[in-house]
Amino acid sequence: MAIPFVSEAGKFKGKIGFSNVESEMSGEKLRVCSDICLDSLKLGANDQFLITPVVEDAQGNVAALPSVLVNGRNMHYVWRRGSLGKGFAAGRDIIKEIKRENGKRQALSYDATTGFRRWMLDPSAQLRMVIDTCGCGHAYGKSAGVPVPLDLNPAPRMRVVYMTPEVTELPVSIHEGKARVQFEVDKTELHAEPYVCRNGQRIDNRGQLEVIEDSIRYALSDPNVEIAKIRICGYASPESPYLHNEYLATNRSRSLAEYIAERHHLPSDRCEYDAVPENWGEFRETVLAAKDITDSQRADLLELIDRPAYGPADYDAKERELKTSPKFANLYRTKILPEWFPRLRATKFEIRTRLKPMDDQHLAEVMAKTPEKMSLNQMFRVARLYPEGSQEFNKAIETALRYYPDDSVANLNVAVAAIKSGNIEKAEELLKKAGDSMEAENARGVVATYKGDFEQAARHFAKSQNLPEATKNRSMLNI
Repeated sequence: MAIPFVSEAGKFKGKIGFSNVESEMSGEKLRVCSDICLDSLKLGANDQFLITPVVEDAQGNVAALPSVLVNGRNMHYVWRRGSLGKGFAAGRDIIKEIKRENGKRQALSYDATTGFRRWMLDPSAQLRMVIDTCGCGHAYGKSAGVPVPLDLNPAPRMRVVYMTPEVTELPVSIHEGKARVQFEVDKTELHAEPYVCRNGQRIDNRGQLEVIEDSIRYALSDPNVEIAKIRICGYASPESPYLHNEYLATNRSRSLAEYIAERHHLPSDRCEYDAVPENWGEFRETVLAAKDITDSQRADLLELIDRPAYGPADYDAKERELKTSPKFANLYRTKILPEWFPRLRATKFEIRTRLKPMDDQHLAEVMAKTPEKMSLNQMFRVARLYPEGSQEFNKAIETALRYYPDDSVANLNVAVAAIKSGNIEKAEELLKKAGDSMEAENARGVVATYKGDFEQAARHFAKSQNLPEATKNRSMLNI
């Protein structure tokens, strides 16, 4: 420190000036130096006072250094004769005594030490000069000037670094639905317009295709999003051989996927298709929900459905038993085949949307309304629109942490902001989930420095030695 300050000297006339005030660690000692100017002070011959440097912190820790005794003419001689007795200065740690020569320029240099305490490394630790005019001790004396930071801890001067998150896949919103698109028997061609088959069957898929179209329109109702992927999965009933059903379900799904891709001008890789050759799962749900079968029929059907199947032959055996077993044959003809199986021939679809490519200013608008659509990298791009430490910057990185609470970079960036604002406890907690990057180790080193654990800080800085800021921070420890 080298901060001059001046104060009135209580009931005495004039001022006492302090300049070139410095403090430093010297081994296990705290050393304090200052130039003290008494030029304008007028002190009565029978008056005296003590100047005592006092170190204290926000938690109430206090340490007083040796005092300087300033005497008027008569009190100076009393002091010299050693006859002060049990009076003003008795039992006090006085490093120097001086007689005030009123009307003359007069200065002295203060240089003393006291035992170093770890709390002195706290950023709140400060030094104040106390003028004790009544002999009551420094606790009741008057401070001369504004206290100055002790500034032994280099942590406030250390640098911490934000990290830019990696560019990753954008979050997607998923919209699911089901449609019962019809196909001609043993055919895979999709008929989008009303169609009459050779056997007289009339197919009209307009309503079911509109179900899919409505879902796509709803998914794209936000003008900031685009289709990331549409997934089509066709389901066939257990009727007919398994391999034949697999062929039909797969190619019918492909026909529908190609129709949607062409209609919405989507690249082929954005419209995927898959198939479930035999929809035994929904068949089971139908059996469980049926109210017009007996408990015995339900139990028998569930036993058949749940029987393990390891390949097409096993599934075909199940279907054959449904058709021919006395337990199921009548039910198969009257209900399962005509009523239940047609419901199993369905198409499930999944529409995934994501944000369109856009500039950072536009992303800031999205972040204000629908941040859940953004990636962590996009959120940090928005934060970078504002000065570091600003309310807008901090709000952006806090939002990023809220949506990505387990991401190491999100935790690190909020920890860095906490360090910059002096919230060391918050930073320490966040750094538990900040990973082992050089930036995170550097931040941990700064936190350890704030806490006065220089050895631990040095170990953290060593782990991030390739980071220029960490190298600089390590040099400030002087260990």
